[in-house]
Amino acid sequence: MIRYIIAVAFVSGTIMITPSLSEAAQPAQLMVGNPSGRNVAFSFDQGGNGGNAAVRIETHQVGDPGAKLSIWIDHSRSRLFSRILTTDDCKYGDNGAQCQFVIDRKSPDYRRFVIAFKLGKTAHIEVQNAGAMQMSNDISLVGFGRKLGSRS
Repeated sequence: MIRYIIAVAFVSGTIMITPSLSEAAQPAQLMVGNPSGRNVAFSFDQGGNGGNAAVRIETHQVGDPGAKLSIWIDHSRSRLFSRILTTDDCKYGDNGAQCQFVIDRKSPDYRRFVIAFKLGKTAHIEVQNAGAMQMSNDISLVGFGRKLGSRS
C-alpha cells in the first residue's frame, strides 16, 4: 500500500514538473511592429531539445535584399547591430518579403545581444531600403530580461 502511494505521488509530481521543464526550453520572443503587418521578430533560443542556442531575427513585410536593418539599445550612439540584408537572408511569398538570419551562440554578437536585451530599457529597430524608411519602431525591454532568465 505504501509503495502504491509513493508511486502515485512520484507520477503526480513528475506530471506537474514536466510542463515547467518544457516551458523553460521555449525561446523568449519579442516582436516589434504590427503582428498582422510589418514587423521584426526576435527569438532568443536557449538551445533546448538538443538544438544550438541562438538569436533568430525575422522580418515580415519589411526589408528585402539590399535593405539595412539597424538595432540599438537606449540612447547608445553606437549600433548594437547593423546589417545589409542579402538574397540568402530573404524569400518572397504571398505576404511579401520575409528575411531571416540566425546569430549563433558561438558568434561574438550573440552575447552582446543577450546582455543588451537583458539590461536595456528600450530597443530601437530600423529598416531602411534605398535610403527610404520602411520601418522605425521602439519597444520597451522592461521585464523582458526575466523572460531571458539566466540565458547567456
